Amino acid sequence: MAPGRDGKRSISAAGSDAEMQAARQPPCLSPGNPVFSCMLDPKTLHTATSLSKPEMIMYKTSAGRYGEFSPLPQFLPCSYIPKEQGFSNHIRATGLFQNNTLNTALDRTRTIDFPNFQHTL
Repeated sequence: MAPGRDGKRSISAAGSDAEMQAARQPPCLSPGNPVFSCMLDPKTLHTATSLSKPEMIMYKTSAGRYGEFSPLPQFLPCSYIPKEQGFSNHIRATGLFQNNTLNTALDRTRTIDFPNFQHTL
């Protein structure tokens, strides 16, 4: 009877180990975009560095921080080279199409019109 008890104990111990494994798994059930698939409490997701204040790690930047630092002189352009204004001059002289839009349709070529290649784009 003693081996039977030991067998039962090992089964129950294995069951408790499986329960502990399930308890240790993070509640992030679906891999992918952490904003939509992670079910962790957002209040606990903060950075932990000694050089900066704790911030949310779900969002790296915000619109309020855009342009916070002025550009360094090393990254500024050394010369100004204006671009040709041919397209703008043409639109200014002739105007837009009748419905005030630009023509952005693909040019029809023999390759696109060929029946075998018609639905490959």
